Amino acid sequence: MTPPHAASAADPIGEPRDAGSTAHAMSDSHREFWRAQLVSHLSGLFAATDPAALAEIEADAEWVSLAGGATLFRRGEPGDAAYIVISGRMRVVDDSARDRTLSEIGAGETLGEMALLSGESRSATAYAVRDSLLARFSAEAFNRLVERHPRVLRRIAGFLVERLRRQGAPTVGEKSGVNTVAIVPAGDGADIPGFSRSLAGALAAHGATLHLDARRVDEALGRDGIAGSAAHDAGSLRVVQWLNEQELAHRFVLYECEPEASGWTERAVRQADHVVFVADASSPPEPSGLERRLAERWRDSRAPTRSLVLLHPAGRGTPQGTAAFLAAREVDRHYHVQIGATGDFSRLARYLAGAGIGLVLGGGGARGRAHLGVLRALTEAGVPVDWVGGTSIGALIAALVAQRVPPDEALAGCRMHFAAIRDPTLPLVSLLAGRRIRAHLDHALGAVAIEDLPLPFFCVSTNLSRATPTLHERGPLVQAIRASISVPGILPPVSLDRDLHVDGGLVNNLPIDVMAAKPEVGAVLAVDVSEEIEMRAAPNLKSELSGWRLLWQWIGPRASRTEVPTSMTLLARSSLVASIHSARERRAAEAAGLYLRIPVADLRLLAFERIDEIAARGYESTRERIRAWWAGRSAS
Repeated sequence: MTPPHAASAADPIGEPRDAGSTAHAMSDSHREFWRAQLVSHLSGLFAATDPAALAEIEADAEWVSLAGGATLFRRGEPGDAAYIVISGRMRVVDDSARDRTLSEIGAGETLGEMALLSGESRSATAYAVRDSLLARFSAEAFNRLVERHPRVLRRIAGFLVERLRRQGAPTVGEKSGVNTVAIVPAGDGADIPGFSRSLAGALAAHGATLHLDARRVDEALGRDGIAGSAAHDAGSLRVVQWLNEQELAHRFVLYECEPEASGWTERAVRQADHVVFVADASSPPEPSGLERRLAERWRDSRAPTRSLVLLHPAGRGTPQGTAAFLAAREVDRHYHVQIGATGDFSRLARYLAGAGIGLVLGGGGARGRAHLGVLRALTEAGVPVDWVGGTSIGALIAALVAQRVPPDEALAGCRMHFAAIRDPTLPLVSLLAGRRIRAHLDHALGAVAIEDLPLPFFCVSTNLSRATPTLHERGPLVQAIRASISVPGILPPVSLDRDLHVDGGLVNNLPIDVMAAKPEVGAVLAVDVSEEIEMRAAPNLKSELSGWRLLWQWIGPRASRTEVPTSMTLLARSSLVASIHSARERRAAEAAGLYLRIPVADLRLLAFERIDEIAARGYESTRERIRAWWAGRSAS
């Protein structure tokens, strides 16, 4: 799209001009409304109250209208203008770093001034998150403004300092700034009005929520069809003005779209921070005509955040076939919702509000059974788990959580399938063959794909071939778990695309950072079952050991047991050392709302037979802290 400043200049108090387009029609009343908005913003920004000074500044302004997703300027372009956002919202991103968001600019704020002050080219790219109206000041007009009103420069410097401070603040992830949500039908069969009503009710728990469809907008503005009025229609500016007023008055505005590419649907999608496609999970996975049209539109502009919600009948078991829906469309994430399930809608509302609860379970061998007790404590306290992830044994327990297995059933399942790891083999590659463990994983978890899990899930393994961590969020669940628990030397590595994958504890034993980076997650609960200091050497331990001699000492006529760690214990502990060390340095910067360390120093890494005792310790050591944390969070 041609940058707006490349189009012919608009009259200083004339009509908004879209990038490279003809001017929209604007009635005198709307022109006066936007003029009043500009004057109000100028007064606030520059602390200017002199009407003559405001009129002088206003006379230099040019109007620029941008559709949602349109680019205002790009990194590397000349800095030839500064802007004031009159309505809508802009986003500034570093497109050299996968569009990392640098700042969000709302009504009454400025952008683009840094390049004018430095004399350099644009350092970032700015685009409209939704339909936006801006006042443009050319370089010449900006310089005149600064020369005639020096205090303006001080104000702008303050804005820049604050913006740079926010950009440089140590954050783990960008939290959700969702304010407007468009609900778009994806195929036939989904009850979009019913879904929208349920979601609006759930969002109301997080702030004032307004649910709009075309009929409600028409009724509010007293004209049939005005909600879908075209850009050249004078009524269009009236709709934009009214929608902006609603967004200022509400925490959330939910736009219910029509099943066809109508004017209202197009407008709603342009206004949305987040577009939610809703499909009946039993319908064909192919995109609808509306979805294809929107996808084509977004090829030429920046798309908003997009999610897919698959609706399932109440009481249905684990979903199936999600991969086909995801392969057919470009979405950032997906969720499973059971029709009529209040909890599922509450969970979806938390995702959209950036208030989800993420649970992270760390690795630590048999000590990881303590996670089962923590799950019991969370359930008793009424803490909802919206997203779950883990490493090694934590990944296994997290998979049970993602399948919504109740804590008591999870404990019984682990007691049945994972109370021992007896599967010895000739130790050419590993001490254990892995066949029994794989069979138990298959039996306990089933042939399930990660994307089909009712709750979002991830786990971490280590790509030994490339010396990098691997995040598993799609594909066969058992294969991902098997990779995450493969302690080198104890279990054979897992081959994925010919790369060898081993235990994730080598690189990230407690992946708080992965969870905290999810925009939907507002609080992270982390459970650590590792021990920073353990396996202290006996005073008489020598650096040269004969396995045959040790065996004879243990079973001979004068049997005495020298305290020597076994090879399996050494290998298991070695797999954790690097990530435990890095976690010490990383933990202060990570956003764990509740960090739970389980006292496990007296428990052996491979004491799998003590499953009930370990689970009880996890429960007893965390229940009061969990209850207090949740009570405080619920009260705030």
